[in-house]
Amino acid sequence: MKYLMSACVVACLFVMSPALAADAPTANVGLKGKLLAEMPLAPEFETTGNRHMRMRILTLEKGGVVGFHAHDTRPSIEYVLAGKTIETRDGVETTYKAGDVVSADHTVSHWWRNDGDETVTILAMDIYQPDE
Repeated sequence: MKYLMSACVVACLFVMSPALAADAPTANVGLKGKLLAEMPLAPEFETTGNRHMRMRILTLEKGGVVGFHAHDTRPSIEYVLAGKTIETRDGVETTYKAGDVVSADHTVSHWWRNDGDETVTILAMDIYQPDE
């Protein structure tokens, strides 16, 4: 009986899904987009292998540090949502604040610190190997 009911639900959804799609809007209304950063992936990898793309919210507390690390196998793009942070890349310090975008391709090694009075919040997207 349980299987028969499950089959009925699946059949109903299958039959109804074209009708639901027919009622769905086909044009975008009120949608705006702004490209923040873009990175070609071909120079980063010979093959994609088992890589994953992920998006995370990172927070860096007052006095916090993101230790020195390399992006040789993990390209990333970060968007600062709140706060102010300092990145040190190739011995050069750059301050980023809310609304700034930071790209790190395979040539980048850097570290970050939060000398400000508030927590830094960053939307981070990267492509990585799950075993890293």
